[in-house]
Amino acid sequence: MEIYTVEVYPQYLLLKTRDGRAAYKVDGYRVFGRGDFMWHPYSIYISRRHFAVGRMGGGYFIEDLGSTNGTFVNGVDIRGMGRVDVKPGDVINVANVVELLVD
Repeated sequence: MEIYTVEVYPQYLLLKTRDGRAAYKVDGYRVFGRGDFMWHPYSIYISRRHFAVGRMGGGYFIEDLGSTNGTFVNGVDIRGMGRVDVKPGDVINVANVVELLVD
């Protein structure tokens, strides 16, 4: 008798602000930039194409797209690091302007 294990991965990743002002659903690959955060008074510090979030294998990744003011995951600046795994509970800080929780 063979035993198989099946891992179930989330269909999408949800990024939401701590205050609940905004939520972003990622179910494939998405580029985020200033236009996504125009509601914030300091959105001018966010690059037009700031970071991307996508699905790779069974998980999700984030990648800084050469932003001026950085993308941080759990306090670590990921500029120049390529694709970095993200999982529920992680905190993404965009240019020290917007903080997103990974859900």
